[in-house]
Amino acid sequence: MREWTPPPHIATMTQISDFREIDEILRSKDFRQGSHTESRPLFADSLLLLDGPGHRERRRLENPLFDRTALMYYDHEALNPVVEKMVRDCLDEAGDDGTVTVDLVPLVRAMLHRIAATTTGIDGVDTPEATERFRRFLEDLGAAATVEWSTKDHDEVLAYGLARRAEFVEEFFGPSVERRKKLVEDFHAGRIERDDVPVDLLTLLYLHWDDAWDDEFPLREATLFLVAATQTTTHTLPHVIVHMEEWLASHPEDAGKKADPDFLRLMVNESLRLHQPAPTLLRYATAAVTLASGREVAEGERVALLFTPANRDPGVFGDDAATFNPYRGTPEVSGVRPWGLTFGGGAHVCVGRPLVTGLAKRDGQAPTEGTMMRILRALYAADVRLDPANPPVAAASSSHDMYDSMPVVLTRR
Repeated sequence: MREWTPPPHIATMTQISDFREIDEILRSKDFRQGSHTESRPLFADSLLLLDGPGHRERRRLENPLFDRTALMYYDHEALNPVVEKMVRDCLDEAGDDGTVTVDLVPLVRAMLHRIAATTTGIDGVDTPEATERFRRFLEDLGAAATVEWSTKDHDEVLAYGLARRAEFVEEFFGPSVERRKKLVEDFHAGRIERDDVPVDLLTLLYLHWDDAWDDEFPLREATLFLVAATQTTTHTLPHVIVHMEEWLASHPEDAGKKADPDFLRLMVNESLRLHQPAPTLLRYATAAVTLASGREVAEGERVALLFTPANRDPGVFGDDAATFNPYRGTPEVSGVRPWGLTFGGGAHVCVGRPLVTGLAKRDGQAPTEGTMMRILRALYAADVRLDPANPPVAAASSSHDMYDSMPVVLTRR
C-alpha cells in the first residue's frame, strides 16, 4: 500500500491520530467544521460546512434522498442496469481470446454518474456522449473540491474548476433547474400531484425554498452531492481489486470466493478502512476542551483529525491493523464499524453512507447492496483482474492514495 504522509496545509495544526480522541471530537458539540477553507467557493453554506441547528434542519430536509425507498430505487433502477450494460458494452469489444482491457478508473466513474445525476436532479445524462461530458465535468469539479490535497498550484486548480463549473451550469445545471422550478410551480398551483414531482436534491430545495439562501446556493449544494455521490466508491473500489489479487496470491484457498457476496463485503469493508476518500478532517474548538485522554484543546484551536493512522490504530483493530485482512472480525472497541472512521461520526456522519455500503434487511424490508457491491459483483462476474502488462498508475496530482489509471482485463464467458 502507498504510504500516506500529512500534506503541507495541515503542518502548523495540532494533528490527532488516536482513534478514540478523533471519535470523541467528531461527537462533541464543542467543535465546529474547519475543512474546505480553499474550496469554500464551491461549498459555502452547503450541508458539509454547516453546524448546529442549521445543519440539523438541512439534514432533515434532505433525508428523503437516502431513505430505504430511495435507496431501493437507486440500487435497482438507477445503478444496476447501467452497470450491467457498461460491462456488456466492454465485453462486446473483446478479442478472439474473449478478453478486453479497460481502464477501471474512468469506467467506475461513468457507472456512478447516472446515480449522481438522479440523486441531485441533473437531466440529460442519457446518451454515451452526454455521459462522457458529464464525467469530465465531475472530474474537474472533484479536483477543485479537493484542492487542499492537490500537488499542483492551488489557485490554478480552483480557478479552472470554477470555470468548468460555469460551463456545467450552461450545459446541464441551468436547464435542470428551470425544469424543476416549473414542476414546483405547477405543484403549488395544483396542476400536478405530489407523486409527479421527482424526489431529488434540486426539487427538494425549490419545494422548501428559504429566502435566506442566495441564488447560487443550489449550485453549491448540488456540487457537494455530485462529488460526494461518486467520490467514495471511485476512490476505494480500485483498491479492492488490488487487495483481492494480493490476498488470493497468498491465500489460494479463497480463490473460489470472488463471487461470494459475503466475502466481497469483507473485502469492501477492509478496503474502506484502509483507504478513505477524505483522509483528514479539520475542526475548530469553540470552547476549551479536555478530552477523555487528558489532551487539552484551547478555544479557537484548529485540529487536524488524521483518519488514515486512526483507522490503523492497533488498540482498535488489532496488532496487524496496518495490514489488509478481510477476516479481521469485530473491532476491539465497542460500537466501531468495520470501516472505522471512513464515513466520519457524530452529527456530521456521511448522509450518503448507505448509498455506498447498502442497508441490511430489516423488519421484513428488502436489503440494498450499495454502489461498491453492485459494481464489484458485475466486474467479478466478468472475471476482472489487473492487467499484468500495464500496472496501475498512482495519482501524481494528489498527496492522497488515489489512482489515475488502473488497466484491468475482463473476460467474456
